[in-house]
Amino acid sequence: MMSSVMFCILFFMSACVLKDKTDVREISSPKGSYQLSQSYPIPATDEAFDSSLLTNQMETFYGCKGQGQLLIKTNDKDAFKIYVNGQEIFADLSNRKWQQIDISDFTKNGDNNLQVSRVASNNKATMNIKIPYPVLKDNTKEYTDDDNFKLIDQLINAEIKNGFTSAQLVVAKNGNIIKSSAYGNVNAYDQQDRPQKDSQQVTKNTLYDLASNTKMYATNYAIQKLVSDGKLNIEQKVSEIFPDFKDKRSDEIKGKDDLTIKEILQHQAGFPADPQYHNKNYDPDAEDQTTPDANKELYTQDRNEVMEKIIATPLEYTPGTETMYSDVDYMLLGFIIEEVTGQRLDEYMKQNYYQPLNLQHTTFKPLEHHFSKEQIAATELHGNTRDGAVDFDNIRKNTVQGEVHDEKAFYSMDGISGHAGLFSNAKDLAVLTQITLNKGGYGNQQFFSEDTMDQFIKAKDTDPSFGLGWRRKGQQLYSWAFSPLANSSTIGHTGWTGTLTVIDPVNHTSVVLLTNTKNSPVVDKKKDPNDFIGDHFLTGQYGLIATLAFDSQKDDQAANNSKLVDMVDSKYRYMKANQKAQTSADYAQLQSLLDVVDERKNGKEITDFMKTKRFKEITAFVAND
Repeated sequence: MMSSVMFCILFFMSACVLKDKTDVREISSPKGSYQLSQSYPIPATDEAFDSSLLTNQMETFYGCKGQGQLLIKTNDKDAFKIYVNGQEIFADLSNRKWQQIDISDFTKNGDNNLQVSRVASNNKATMNIKIPYPVLKDNTKEYTDDDNFKLIDQLINAEIKNGFTSAQLVVAKNGNIIKSSAYGNVNAYDQQDRPQKDSQQVTKNTLYDLASNTKMYATNYAIQKLVSDGKLNIEQKVSEIFPDFKDKRSDEIKGKDDLTIKEILQHQAGFPADPQYHNKNYDPDAEDQTTPDANKELYTQDRNEVMEKIIATPLEYTPGTETMYSDVDYMLLGFIIEEVTGQRLDEYMKQNYYQPLNLQHTTFKPLEHHFSKEQIAATELHGNTRDGAVDFDNIRKNTVQGEVHDEKAFYSMDGISGHAGLFSNAKDLAVLTQITLNKGGYGNQQFFSEDTMDQFIKAKDTDPSFGLGWRRKGQQLYSWAFSPLANSSTIGHTGWTGTLTVIDPVNHTSVVLLTNTKNSPVVDKKKDPNDFIGDHFLTGQYGLIATLAFDSQKDDQAANNSKLVDMVDSKYRYMKANQKAQTSADYAQLQSLLDVVDERKNGKEITDFMKTKRFKEITAFVAND
């Protein structure tokens, strides 16, 4: 008897819970574009009507647990039943008014199911439903005590103390920002290569020169939208857009006549990696890469002449036969966007992405858009001279701050190019990465279709580390930057100034790490003028920070202490085995790890390590530098 009573009580309580009404509020007619915009029922005469019947009332949408809305308008609120992930949505609806229903209690991370069934006999009953894309929510407070994030803070701060430059980091997972931090100062060294601590502190609003991440969050996104909108076809030949883009009889290697946009996106267009249009003395065959007037046929510092120079650039291999990462590919793609849209690349992206998303810290040429130098992380200390090892016409010699560092972008392209020139901060970039996690949109803005996105992130047949423009992790090919813990389908990009974006669509995670590694002295300009002190620190090598970010759900202090012990020993072994890794910067980096060891010395794993002969050997090795 007692069990029967309890069963009835539990049944009654569960029924009450199931019938709790969700929050509803009246809204104005929704504007924008949505991941789902559907009228129910689908008329039987409509070509979209499926004779298998059930499919007409079922849809999927991308969602994040704890957020989501249905925007609904109906002429008969009692004629339909709505289910999200199999759970009925009870709501006090009104007829003939747009209303927003909160479905945050019903959504899950990833694909969600929507069922809209007309159950009344009213043949005139209709219901319109729109579903926005997820947006990022700040949930950093929930992760304040996460030991992985504490270790990230300790490592980056220790490296800055020992000579690294600066950083911004945003980690997002399942529609939540779970880590957002800024480190260091906007200008780490003075013109005498001395560390300075009195420059403006980096904040979460500080802008960074994205370098080649411009390729993704300007050029690729522009092309993906144009393809999705039917304004561009990746199978189009470049010669269909630029009739002068064609082979010459004198060309040793031909292929421009039939070169397609797809081949350019795949970095198999035949162009050299860097023809240095800005430098008329560039000679890749010379020991110091300089011979007077060796590059005069391709030389220009006038944006209006660059397309002509690209057309004149000799191919290094037959298109489609090799893969060679090239800035020229994306300079050309930028011009294609401008030709198709009739707008300059920066204007098109501002109008179609950055303004609709209210991204107030994403722009080309920031000094011309109300930003001061103090709001922007500096890059190279001595212009583009590599501490005096490089020279060409009009070369900058003072610290680069607020201007794009890339030489072709600055001197030849007036700061606006498809391969470099975009500035942003980590939070704005996290929004841009979320577009891809959301399969093409953000909030009430669709930028490209899911089919288009799938086409662009798909692995290239001959090299799975490339998609269409995107770099891909594959099994291990790009794990050095994206992390071994990221799914093999993970995409993203790096930038020469020290920037990283990682998008893992399976784990619904993105990592944005912005640094300015080149804002540091060159290690030895005679041996390698492109080797900067900042490049020797782990923060600027990407993989450590990305891996700790992906591992952040574990929050295991003992495991992290063990990681740290192994890193100290590994760095020591690497330095001992490689003469090139015995620079002052490498010693400083190892000292950074030892500083973190000292900071975490209360952990058993650290205490045990500090008692070993190995630890004493390593500390002596660093002290004797």
